[in-house]
Amino acid sequence: MSTSATAAFSRASQIHGDEIGYTDAVTTPTATLTLDEFLALPEEKPYREYLRGEVMEKPMANDLHGSATARLITEFCNYLDRTGEGVVRNEVRHAARAEEWVYLPDIHVRVGVGAELTPLLRGAVERPPDFAIEVLSPDDRPYRWIERVNLYMKSGTRLLWVVDPKAETIRVYRPGAQTRVRRAGDTLDATPVLREFSLDVGRFFAKVHHRS
Repeated sequence: MSTSATAAFSRASQIHGDEIGYTDAVTTPTATLTLDEFLALPEEKPYREYLRGEVMEKPMANDLHGSATARLITEFCNYLDRTGEGVVRNEVRHAARAEEWVYLPDIHVRVGVGAELTPLLRGAVERPPDFAIEVLSPDDRPYRWIERVNLYMKSGTRLLWVVDPKAETIRVYRPGAQTRVRRAGDTLDATPVLREFSLDVGRFFAKVHHRS
């Protein structure tokens, strides 16, 4: 870690003892980091994200969140192994410098071939996800998602799903398009990113909740 990053980490750590400047709906940090200072910090749990000087702890996942995430990763792995259109990853650190944002999508799909899909050994991915999937956690708040959706759209993500495993809905966002909400009885596609992928929403949530 660089000297400047270490000093910045020390400043921010003083806000909440051993924790680095975590903010929620009502707490504002008194010390901030630059994007590069934040990226120089070690990647460790609990995962933290960054937006315009503020560092935020990623909400803790519960068992339902884990069930939904695991099921989606299985669906995408099966599809991508068959078509070869790209790869699926989970909780990979991304950086959008224009938005001063460092984030970890729950799941993302990257399309391409060869070197475009080679995993990085170190550092944040600075290419936006072609397709990002976020699964809501119990501590997620609506204000956070309004801003997060806008950041995804501005940074170049072509398709975003926000999955609510409790309400059993999937909100679909595409740049310049109207938001769609899908639920049981709907079949969901992943255009324009994946050509032939489809998801039976009702069947998906039944598997997430382990209903017979």
